[in-house]
Amino acid sequence: MNIIEQRIWEYLDETCTEQERKLTEHLIETDPDYRVVYEEFKLFSLDISSAELEEPSMGFSRNVMEKIQLDPIPGSVKSLIDKRIIYGIAAFFLVTIAALLGIMFYQMDWAQPQPVGVYQYIMPRIDVSAYLSRSVINIFLFANIILGLYLLDGFLRKQMNTKK
Repeated sequence: MNIIEQRIWEYLDETCTEQERKLTEHLIETDPDYRVVYEEFKLFSLDISSAELEEPSMGFSRNVMEKIQLDPIPGSVKSLIDKRIIYGIAAFFLVTIAALLGIMFYQMDWAQPQPVGVYQYIMPRIDVSAYLSRSVINIFLFANIILGLYLLDGFLRKQMNTKK
């Protein structure tokens, strides 16, 4: 759509600003190209506005609903899913895993001797006395007791509300 058509449509639809409206009116009066396009669009707009809207018959909705009820209802979602697609996806993943395992075993050095014994890992000693003093343990236990009592209170209130 060129600028003339766009400007004329905005003028006819009254979506332009006051300044643009005045400019378009001036162009329609002075420019023959604008006048021709304005007359065509004005006639088209009048034709569209004078056309009657067709309404469906009174029984249209009822007829459509009856046709829908005649269609068979699918049993479940399982009947709508094509099993070949599921098998294809599973086959793709199995082939991919098998290929990765094959590449991994192919690149492994099988000639290198491995020790037979079980490795023993010794955990390093951690000194927790710097972090856990007697007061920290007491605060932790006190907070746990308070939380436990709060949860017990909520549980008992819920039990009493369900009995009522």
